[in-house]
Amino acid sequence: MKKHILLAATGLLAALAVTPAFAAPGCLQVGQIYNFKALNDKTLIVEDNFHNKFRVALLGICPGLTFKEGIGFKTFGPHTSLTCVSSGDSIITRNIGTGRQRCAIQKVEPYTAEMMKADADAEAAKKAEH
Repeated sequence: MKKHILLAATGLLAALAVTPAFAAPGCLQVGQIYNFKALNDKTLIVEDNFHNKFRVALLGICPGLTFKEGIGFKTFGPHTSLTCVSSGDSIITRNIGTGRQRCAIQKVEPYTAEMMKADADAEAAKKAEH
């Protein structure tokens, strides 16, 4: 019996040794949003206070999104700062003359290095066309 407990404890310690102390969270929490950048009128890159980045895809076009200096998030969770932004939630922008505009969120996912490279390559190809 002692041998099994020792092996289990050893396995647990090995697993903890390879797990990073500050693993990226699985969600973008409303109360942790630090910054954002609009790639286009359908895609945002949102950074949290821990500098984890998330790609937020919208259901449709949100006109003028690339020119916005500020946006808000409307979630349908328990409305706390720990609520995760997810599909079905909205971003809210304010337009001069038309007022508030809601844009529905289709998908929220961690922004990986591969995504970042693909977006940079697409932006470079777009600039090369002009």
